[in-house]
Amino acid sequence: MAIHYKVLGQSVATANQDVQLYAVPTGKESIVSTLAVSNRGADDQLFSVRIRVAGAANDNKQYVVYQVPCASNSAVSLNLSMTLSAGDLVMVNGASTDLSFNLFGSEVDA
Repeated sequence: MAIHYKVLGQSVATANQDVQLYAVPTGKESIVSTLAVSNRGADDQLFSVRIRVAGAANDNKQYVVYQVPCASNSAVSLNLSMTLSAGDLVMVNGASTDLSFNLFGSEVDA
């Protein structure tokens, strides 16, 4: 079973809209280790992360973090230690386009 350590996803927020950061490919399982959120702007910003199991419709039970502050010109690093299956989606939502998201982990052949 091959393990591929990698950057799973990178995205810039679309102000106050969910953005798909990562989708687990068919035939794979993923171990998500870290989410890094960088605020490139001059104002503090809030962000949220949800996991849509098997691509389910949005539901409040999916939030891993909700409205977490990220100070201006700084970063927040979350150690998630999550396991995901094929078809699961990692969605991010930020208060402005000044937020960058980077997801790190590994993919394993299912």
